[in-house]
Amino acid sequence: MKLRLLVILVVCSVALSSALRAETILSGTAAGLDEDSIALQGQRVRLWGIDAPAVEQTCKRGGKPWTCGRDAARALSHLVTGKTVRCLVIVEDKLRRLIVGDCTLGGESLSRWMVRNGWAVMNPRQTDAYAKEQAEAKEANRGIWSSEFEMPWDWRIRQRMKGKQP
Repeated sequence: MKLRLLVILVVCSVALSSALRAETILSGTAAGLDEDSIALQGQRVRLWGIDAPAVEQTCKRGGKPWTCGRDAARALSHLVTGKTVRCLVIVEDKLRRLIVGDCTLGGESLSRWMVRNGWAVMNPRQTDAYAKEQAEAKEANRGIWSSEFEMPWDWRIRQRMKGKQP
């Protein structure tokens, strides 16, 4: 009887510990790294649900190129550098040293802020949570929406293809 009770307790304990597994949270003073990544606790955290123009990517305003990717990176850096940011880790790939997180500053989502201000677009492969903010940014011609631009994922694919050409 005691053995049976012990087995039941062990099984329940394992089941409960799996169900109550703590979420991984990173929190601390942040710094902007690039257009959609921040540094936090010595880790690089890519913002979940968005894609911003790469630092090297340009857009066109009035027929003239402007460094929209660099401006997106500056906007994110200005927003977070030296401030306390909290990130819920969504994906952690230790092999590639990649962390994707849903990050907040003062309770506001950094991804939502980037989309609302026109510095990033919603990544539809991850979420549709920022559709309203994207529509508002587009309507108000904020950030990249004030210009002609190539979707960041299309630009990156095109850059990779160029690299394969002789």
